[in-house]
Amino acid sequence: MIQDQFSFKEFSFSSQIIRDLVEQKQNIAEFLPHFFSLSQISQQTERKEFSIDQRKTLTDALVLQNADIALSNASQSNINKLKESDTYTITTGHQLNLLSGPLYSIYKVAQVISLSRAMNESDPSKHYVPVFWMATEDHDFEEINHIHLFGNKIAWDKEGQENRIVGEIEPKGIESFTDPIFEKYSDENLKAILSSFTDIYKKSSNLAEATRSLMNQLFAEYGLVIIDGNDTALKQGFVPIAIKEINEGFVHKAVTNTNNKLEAAGYHNQVFVRECNLFYINAQGIRQRISKNGAIFEIEEKNYTAEELVRMVSENPKQFSPNALLRPVYQELILPNLTYIGGGGEIAYWLQLSDVFKALKLTFPLLRVRDSILLLKAKEIAELENLNLSVPNLKQDLQHLMKEIALEEVEFEIELKGELEQLNTIKVHLTEKAEAVNKGLVGMIEAEFSKMEKSIVRIESKLIKAEKAKHEVKGNKIKKLQSKIYPNGGFQERYENFIPYILNDKTFISKIVNNLTAQDQPLIRVLEI
Repeated sequence: MIQDQFSFKEFSFSSQIIRDLVEQKQNIAEFLPHFFSLSQISQQTERKEFSIDQRKTLTDALVLQNADIALSNASQSNINKLKESDTYTITTGHQLNLLSGPLYSIYKVAQVISLSRAMNESDPSKHYVPVFWMATEDHDFEEINHIHLFGNKIAWDKEGQENRIVGEIEPKGIESFTDPIFEKYSDENLKAILSSFTDIYKKSSNLAEATRSLMNQLFAEYGLVIIDGNDTALKQGFVPIAIKEINEGFVHKAVTNTNNKLEAAGYHNQVFVRECNLFYINAQGIRQRISKNGAIFEIEEKNYTAEELVRMVSENPKQFSPNALLRPVYQELILPNLTYIGGGGEIAYWLQLSDVFKALKLTFPLLRVRDSILLLKAKEIAELENLNLSVPNLKQDLQHLMKEIALEEVEFEIELKGELEQLNTIKVHLTEKAEAVNKGLVGMIEAEFSKMEKSIVRIESKLIKAEKAKHEVKGNKIKKLQSKIYPNGGFQERYENFIPYILNDKTFISKIVNNLTAQDQPLIRVLEI
């Protein structure tokens, strides 16, 4: 149950460009056709073009991709409905983190489910499908190879497979990751539940397959559709855009134009644009950058002409991968998508793409910054109330908070501002007299009063320290709350994993979905668990 919630403005959350987007400020309007709202989603269906042939390609690919998964009736139904012209998607995407990684990956998926459900209820003339896009073509293994559990980092140090795209990494030796997790638990019933998640990796041939199985297990009842863009049939539709990028370098031109406007508006660019925004995936599954030098393209020190690359992408599109700036284009090309839900960093680079979408005459989706959730127990919520603190308050330094508490609760004034002012008044009078008698005495007076001012500051510090010592119990409580809400100085959702929560409460996923009610603007929600 939601106990409290804050706006991004109240929380001073995210970057300036995202705060301005959330507040729908006019200086952001030129970087996207429409601001997000629930009413705009229905209107977006009139703007989104997606042919019957595209739907057939998509659904055929989804059937094949999910052939080995025990799909729920809801998910199977949603795949079938995507063949129909009145069915649209609401999408989020994420890396293939082991066991889903940080909590916010769970929240993103829950939010597309919640929003799709709300739209299906409010607009029954159409059908809205929640989609999870697996980022199988990423290659930064160090970002996905660990979770944090009870304050400890548990990581999988795979052997070999260096630089392979993460979707094709085989989970050999995954026990070096799963066994330390089991060691954290002694209860056999909990271990049995835990096995239902960890065994997925032991049974899967690669991380793409494992992630699909995991997310299906967690969210199947809600009709989630899981898609892997690293698919030959789907990439066939991307070929014309890849060829346009090879021949014209249109992304660099378009994004540079947008970046200049963003910088003029005072915003920082999230993603660096290159002259060629494609990668090549070789036979070993290693993603290699395609660099452009004049009219020549280079892949791993081997040179190619534009004509050679065009032939390669036409013959084997799966070997080519869009980078961060072309991946959104590819996604919107192959999905009947209306809205993308993502974190601040993701949404920021979408805002660099308005001119790219215009160049392709492709419908730009509505952008919704995801909500954040803070999980607290009832006693922790009560503790916050007893301390008269809010979640945003706890972002402050502990010593600063303790000083504020000491000053607020002390029975007499212990700050010595008045005394310093009185001392300064006396100094002024004495300085005036010294100047009348002998100006050479002024320096001596300044020095003496400087010593006295420092002494008063030291006395004030000792008084505050003595008063703070009276509140040691409160200090320990605040410290404990800070470590829960901001572990390691970061926000809880970017650090903790879902495992402890679902082992404690098997309805954890449904609670997240049900409490992410559809709103026009993102919120930071405090959820009692």
